[in-house]
Amino acid sequence: MEQINYDIKDDNFYLFACAELEAKESEFLDKSKIDRMLKSKNLKEFIKNLGDTVYSGYSGELESSRDFEKVIAGEYAKIGDFLSRRLKSSHLAAGEILFFEEVLHNLKIIFKSIILDKDFEELFIPLFYSYGSLKKAIKEGKYNGLSKSVSATFRFVSEMIDKKEEKDYRIMEFEIEKFYLSEVFRSVEELNSNLIRDYIKHVIDILNIKNIYRSNYLEEELGLSYFLHDNGFLPVDLMLEFRDKGPDVFLKNMKKTDYADIVVRGADALDSERTFSYFEKEEDLFYVNILEPLKYTTSNIEKIFKFFLRKKMELKSLNIIFTGTLYSVDIKEIKDRIGV
Repeated sequence: MEQINYDIKDDNFYLFACAELEAKESEFLDKSKIDRMLKSKNLKEFIKNLGDTVYSGYSGELESSRDFEKVIAGEYAKIGDFLSRRLKSSHLAAGEILFFEEVLHNLKIIFKSIILDKDFEELFIPLFYSYGSLKKAIKEGKYNGLSKSVSATFRFVSEMIDKKEEKDYRIMEFEIEKFYLSEVFRSVEELNSNLIRDYIKHVIDILNIKNIYRSNYLEEELGLSYFLHDNGFLPVDLMLEFRDKGPDVFLKNMKKTDYADIVVRGADALDSERTFSYFEKEEDLFYVNILEPLKYTTSNIEKIFKFFLRKKMELKSLNIIFTGTLYSVDIKEIKDRIGV
């Protein structure tokens, strides 16, 4: 992919926040620490090695729960707090764009909780809002303090709940996803950032590509219109046209796009190893390349965005290493999954 030279201007408002994050750059795990994690023979050794990192505070909880999601939830809560305190109100959308999958997950959890009249708080990811505050907001129809994207989606969800007898719950979830992602894309205009705007357009394209492959692989009965989203660089109608002509035609045309590596390596692994993990690995590398020009800037919303995207990627890799260690997966397979 050819790198774009974005005109990114420094913003003195973020001078302190970016300096704070720059001081934390050394906390990212270098190759030697990742290698030590990979060579952990068992869970006890993994936790011991984790104790030598910035994540040492989770050692006890990890030993008792044997669940790395606890670490991820704890780190996400810290990130959500940092972004809420440090970003301009007009830039809060950046955090929601970065964590749109997690926020969408939470919205679906609230939806299921109300529809099924069950408590799903244990599945909730603490990030920008608490489980109780979101559930109270949708029940009372009061959305003060929520982002435009979340409040608009809750209004949409409320209307759906009133008509729940008319639709399948699974279809309703797909409709929530489509609506929320369109609202998130709309919110990017507030940021006045071409880089973050292009980031979310790439996210939508890659999500559509993965959904096409998942639909084919799982022989999904529902039409692709439920799974595909507008506002990417690649028009949905064009992707459907390629897909309808068969997998070879679809792959041939995707090779002509910026997503060639993602599609070629992801599709190959899906055929040979029956896994979607390579799509995600190549996707992470793609985003790292997009954000590379930021190293020449000092303080702006984009640098903050990049720092926490790297943090998300690191946590994802650690989760893969933890799971591989827990279930005695071959180290080569784990390395392939995280790209080292």
